[in-house]
Amino acid sequence: MRTRARHRLIGSNTARRYLVPDLTLDAFFERLRQRDVSYVVLRWFDTLPNVESDEDVDILVADEDLEFVQTLLVDRPARGTSQKFDLYSVSGLPGSDFREIPYYPPRFAREVLATAVELPGGYRVPDPLRHFRSLAYHAVYHKGYSSGLASGPGAEGDPRLSDHDYGAVLTGLAAQLGTDAAATLEELDRHLHDSGLRPPLDALERLKSGNRWIRDRFFATPPEIDPVWRGLAVFVVRERAEEHSAEIAVELDRRGFEVLDVVTLDPAQREVSSHALRGGNWERGPWALSGGPPAAFVIGYDVAPRFAADEDGWAPNLRIPAAKAQVRDHLLRDLSEAEQYNPLHSSDNALQALDYLDVLGDPEFAERLEKKVRDLLDACTVPFPVVRALSPAGLSRRARVFVVDHPVHGPSVCKIFRPGASRYFERELRARTELSDLPLVPGLLEHGANWILTPLYEDDRSHVLRRLPLMRNTAQLRPAASRALAQFAAALHERGMFVLDLSPQNLVSDPRAGFRVLDLEFLQDRRDPDPGVTASYTFRGVPEGLGASYDQPDRVLLVGDGVGNSAFHPAVTGLPVEDLLRPPRPTDGVRRVVTQMAWYGYFLGARPATIARNRVSSNRKVRRLRTAALRFLATQRRGRV
Repeated sequence: MRTRARHRLIGSNTARRYLVPDLTLDAFFERLRQRDVSYVVLRWFDTLPNVESDEDVDILVADEDLEFVQTLLVDRPARGTSQKFDLYSVSGLPGSDFREIPYYPPRFAREVLATAVELPGGYRVPDPLRHFRSLAYHAVYHKGYSSGLASGPGAEGDPRLSDHDYGAVLTGLAAQLGTDAAATLEELDRHLHDSGLRPPLDALERLKSGNRWIRDRFFATPPEIDPVWRGLAVFVVRERAEEHSAEIAVELDRRGFEVLDVVTLDPAQREVSSHALRGGNWERGPWALSGGPPAAFVIGYDVAPRFAADEDGWAPNLRIPAAKAQVRDHLLRDLSEAEQYNPLHSSDNALQALDYLDVLGDPEFAERLEKKVRDLLDACTVPFPVVRALSPAGLSRRARVFVVDHPVHGPSVCKIFRPGASRYFERELRARTELSDLPLVPGLLEHGANWILTPLYEDDRSHVLRRLPLMRNTAQLRPAASRALAQFAAALHERGMFVLDLSPQNLVSDPRAGFRVLDLEFLQDRRDPDPGVTASYTFRGVPEGLGASYDQPDRVLLVGDGVGNSAFHPAVTGLPVEDLLRPPRPTDGVRRVVTQMAWYGYFLGARPATIARNRVSSNRKVRRLRTAALRFLATQRRGRV
C-alpha cells in the first residue's frame, strides 16, 4: 500500500524535482502566487531569480499545496539546463520527506510558513529568526560535518566540505538577531535544543545513518541503561484507533508482549507527545487517512527480544515492527482502501521506550513500572541450571523451552510460560495429567506455578518418511505415525476436546519412549454440538463463524483440502481422515504412496529455486511431474481414486 500511495501522490520517492519544460523560474513563482500557495524558499535566495547552474532551489510547502506544486515539476530533467528543486512538505508526505521523516519538525515548519516575508520580486522566504534556525537545523542535523562548520571547542571547520559558507551566513544572522550562538555544530545544537527544535531521539536515530556528526555526538557509546529494560516497548495508539486500545493490548499479548499497562493520555500529555515523538509527524503519510496524534500508550515487555546485531541499547527489537504490522493488519482487515489509516506507532528499542515514557511527566511512573518488570523477569526465570535453549531465539510468544540439569531427573526439558500466557500453561499441564493415559502425551516429571518439566526425548525421526520441500520442518509421515495421530485425535474427541497447531514439526520418536506430541498449548474443550469424529476440530479446524470462540494459532502449514492441522494434510498422511480411522485395507499402501508422491511433485515443481536450478532438461522433467501431480490431485478430489 505504501508503494501505491507514493506513486499516486507524487510519483517519486525522493525530494529532487526539476522544472517542467518551457517554464521559467519566474513563471513558476508567479503560478504559486496566483494559486496562493503557502511556501518558502528556504535558503540561498538572495540572488533570485538568478540561480547558479549547479544549484538547486530548496522549497518548503504546506501539505495541502504539495499536489499542485508537483504539477509544475517533473521527476527527471527534460534537458541539461532544467532547474533543480528539492521539494519538502510540512509533514514529510512521501516523496517530500528527508530519510522518511519530515524535513523540519512539523510545528516549526508551519511556523516558518506562517511568518514568511516577501523579497522584492514576490519571493516568499523565512523571516530572519526562522531563517537562522532553519539554516542551523539544516547544517547540524542534515549535513553535520559536511556543512564545513567546526565541531568541538577550539576546532576549526573545513569550508571546502560545502558549496556554501554556512559559518559566515549563520554568524551574520546571529549578530542581526542579537543571539550568542556561535557557528559551531555543538553551539547550534545547544541553541536548537533550548528552542525546542532538537529532533527527538527516534528522529535522531533515523538521521544518524547519513550524518556522522549525529552518530559521534549522540550514539558513539552504548547508552547507560539498566539491562532490566531491554525488552521494554511502548506502542502509541493514535487518535483514530483510540477506541480499539483494549483490542490492541489483546493482540499485542498474542504476539508475545506482556502488557504492563495501558495509559490513556490526558490533554497535556497528548500535546507534549505529539511534538516530542515520531519527529512530530502524525499526518497520513502513505495512508488514505491520518491516524491522528497520540491518544494512548500500550506499554509492553518482551521477555524474548530478538536483536539483529549487538544487544546494546540502540539495537532495535525486531519483534516490535513485526507485532505492529500484525496488529495493523488485524485492525484494518475489514476497511476499504479509502478508509485505511495508520493506527499504531511504537518505540524501536529500550532507550526510545524510556524516552517515550518521559512525556507522561510522572517521575514515579518508571519506578512503578520497573517493579512490574522485575516481577515479570523473576516469574520467567528458569528454576534449574540451563544447559541450552530449545525454542528459537526471538520467536517465543507464550513460553520458552530449555534443556536443564535437574538435581533429581538429570537432563530434562523445562517449558516456562510468561504470566500473560497462563491459560496455555494450564492446557499443557492438563494434557500431562488428565490425558496421561494416552500414549502420545509427553510425560510429566514436575511442575511449578508456570512451568512444566518433561523428559528429554531423543528423536530418531523414525516417524518421518521424507521431508517436504515446501518448508524446513514439514515432512511426510509413515503410515503408523499417521494412524497413531488419528487415534489420538479420536480419543480427544470422545472426551469433548480437540487440539490445534498439530504439525509434523511438533512430533518426536524416542527409541525408548516411542512416538510423542510435544506441543499441546492449543488443547481446548469443544463447546458446540458434536460434529462427529471425522469432523473433529483436530482434523478439520474450527468452523468458520466459531473462530472467535476459541484460541487459534496464527497460521497452519499446508492448509486446504478440508483439513485444519497440517499433520492431517494429504501431503503428510497420504490418506484422508476417514481412511486413517478405519482398519487398513490392502490398497492403502498404493494410494498413500501415489498421493504423497503427487504432493511431493507438486511442491517440488512449485518451488522457483527448483526451476532455477534445472533450466534445461531437468526443467522439463519437473514441469511434467508437476502437471501429472496436478491431474492426479484433481481426480482424487473428485473421488475417482
